[in-house]
Amino acid sequence: MALLDSQVTTQVTEFFAGLQDPVTIQWYRGPDADTAQTFKDLVNEVADLSDLIMVQEATQEPVLEPGHSGTETITGPIGELLDKDGHRTGIRFVGLPSGHEFGTLLEAIKAVSTHTTGLSAAAEASLAAIQKPVHIQVFTTPT
Repeated sequence: MALLDSQVTTQVTEFFAGLQDPVTIQWYRGPDADTAQTFKDLVNEVADLSDLIMVQEATQEPVLEPGHSGTETITGPIGELLDKDGHRTGIRFVGLPSGHEFGTLLEAIKAVSTHTTGLSAAAEASLAAIQKPVHIQVFTTPT
């Protein structure tokens, strides 16, 4: 059963028209099989809309972000975007990228593929001035 209807499929295909470089969605299943299958189906449907998007299932559990004690376990799927050279971009989706997060997934794929952020020149210059690693997390919720 398709998760994306024909209208959404058309819109996403048009949105991906400007992609330049390949992007891989590498995903880890986690122990929640129902959610994992939906995640897999969704990212495969997205990948089917552009020859520049690939999907790869990871067999190893991903490393948790800084700040975790190390005793936590991953319960659901995690998707991470890899650039054209297979390098991690640091863009990660924990759980299903549905609802508001679906648009964020699409924007992230486009940003990795086109090497553009949509930030102003001043914002990019400020970020370029940062000299040490910074861990940034963005959480989204529909409420």
